[in-house]
Amino acid sequence: MMDYIKKLSVPGWLLGAGACLAVLGLIVALISCSGEGFGMAEMPLIALLSIAAVALFVGIVFVSASKGDGVITSVMVMAMVLALTFCVYFMIIGKSDVFGTVLFSDLEKGYAPAESAAWLGVVSIVMYIVATLAAAVGAFGSISKNR
Repeated sequence: MMDYIKKLSVPGWLLGAGACLAVLGLIVALISCSGEGFGMAEMPLIALLSIAAVALFVGIVFVSASKGDGVITSVMVMAMVLALTFCVYFMIIGKSDVFGTVLFSDLEKGYAPAESAAWLGVVSIVMYIVATLAAAVGAFGSISKNR
């Protein structure tokens, strides 16, 4: 299997980068929700979608190694991109109230936990956006180099 990982093409590595950024985005999102009163009801769904994106990447590598690039890998890549896209969506929805009170009004200006939750939410959203873009760009090529 390690020999096959060395044979991944640039689009395959972009998918891997998207999966790694999803894990980092999840970690930052969990930290941003750790303060009292700054949790998100969407966090379990975001965690599930992030883990699904990583699992799909692992599945893409295994299927591509055993059967080559085909319809199955294309569907799995599409599902990975959709999972990451929904992570972006749910992060924006979940953090919108914190953004409104911290970034766009003076209600909690100067309150360090609120500002930290807002800015870590922004960082997490940006990480998920970059992960989605990396996976989307990786979707347009073949996963493995010609054998």
